[in-house]
Amino acid sequence: MQVTVEKPEQGLEHKITVTFPSDDLNGQIEKRLNEIRRTIRMDGFRPGKVPLNVVKKRHGAQVKQEIMGEQVQQKFYDAVTQEDLKVAGYPMFDELDDKDGQITFTARFETYPEIELPEFSGVKVEKITAEVTDKDVDSMIERLREQRTAWKPSKSAAKKAKKGEQVIIDFVGKLDGEVFEGGSAENVPLELGSGRMIPGFEDGIIGMKKGEEKTIEVTFPEEYQSEELKGKTATFDITVHSISTKTLPEIDEEFVKSFGIEEGTEEALRNEIKENMQKELARAIESKNRTAVLDALEQVVDVQLPKALVDQEVQNLMNSMIQNMQQQGMKPEDVNISADHFQSDAEKRVKLGLIMGDIIRANNIQASDDAVNAFIEEQASSYEDPSQVIDWYKKNPQAMNEIKAIVVENAVAEKILSEAKVKEVKKSFDEVIGQAA
Repeated sequence: MQVTVEKPEQGLEHKITVTFPSDDLNGQIEKRLNEIRRTIRMDGFRPGKVPLNVVKKRHGAQVKQEIMGEQVQQKFYDAVTQEDLKVAGYPMFDELDDKDGQITFTARFETYPEIELPEFSGVKVEKITAEVTDKDVDSMIERLREQRTAWKPSKSAAKKAKKGEQVIIDFVGKLDGEVFEGGSAENVPLELGSGRMIPGFEDGIIGMKKGEEKTIEVTFPEEYQSEELKGKTATFDITVHSISTKTLPEIDEEFVKSFGIEEGTEEALRNEIKENMQKELARAIESKNRTAVLDALEQVVDVQLPKALVDQEVQNLMNSMIQNMQQQGMKPEDVNISADHFQSDAEKRVKLGLIMGDIIRANNIQASDDAVNAFIEEQASSYEDPSQVIDWYKKNPQAMNEIKAIVVENAVAEKILSEAKVKEVKKSFDEVIGQAA
């Protein structure tokens, strides 16, 4: 096999010319035709007895094309291995010549770039630190109480509706004195101040009493979804049937046990909540610090990106978004996304992938079984039956590969953080979790 490589003065695209004897090709074509001959069925011949020249006449061209394609692919990868070239993406085959017992083809392809890794001591990273305080636990307990809010109707006829209270109302909407479609409803629960209704509607009910009727005037926003109502001023006849005030549950034994905490005490609830918050916070900090390290690394390393890899990543990102949108109920024909939308993210992901790959190889970083198992067990600890979650991961190769990738990324981030110029930034639980969400 003769191989000639043309390397670029700039860029990553190489051109390779490969020449090899066609003897092997002819032998493989003959072998494939004999295999077809043994199984083919043809009128006038018993199975396996069709003459080879008949099989060759009918299937020879197709078989030659298939074998030629397989051979060219194989010889290409043999050639780049011989020349120690690392191919990025897929090659483009330009020319193919079969004559005088020789097959010659040319192909264009990009190679992986050579990356000059920096000294990690020159990388600047902001590292987040945070802790769960008693105040954070108090806030979380309040949120849990609010999730179980009950509305207690007022018995007082003099009670006036206030912001934050719930009213049960009937309303009839009119344009120029005429009732319009979709503008009326009965026994509607509405929390005043929630912003569910158009501007001015809820404000007009504040101060009304149980049994009171009132007509309010409001103007529909210019961006309202109904063309007939955009910017129009309407009146609504309002009738208030009841006014209710929020009541939060007490932190008693029943409330605590409703979260599966059998001790039933406030102390046990606080301990359980704090432990869960600490786990959530630790995961968020790890994720954000890992991202900060990779972002800092991306800024200090120059990489020439193979277009083939970027195009491939653009397609992956686009396919993923289309799939998500279809799962949310969109029809395939309604999904209209441009590849340009993903270009920047694709370039960043490819760049980081190349840099990470070099760091991993240079430092022989691997995801050990112990590290993978520890990560899975930590993730599973938040579930009611951790063993079931662990078992699911063990039986799901794709999920296991994703975990291994995270473990390796964490190891890379830890190594860089151990050598980099690190500035610690203290944040609150809500700041970290809010940003993570």
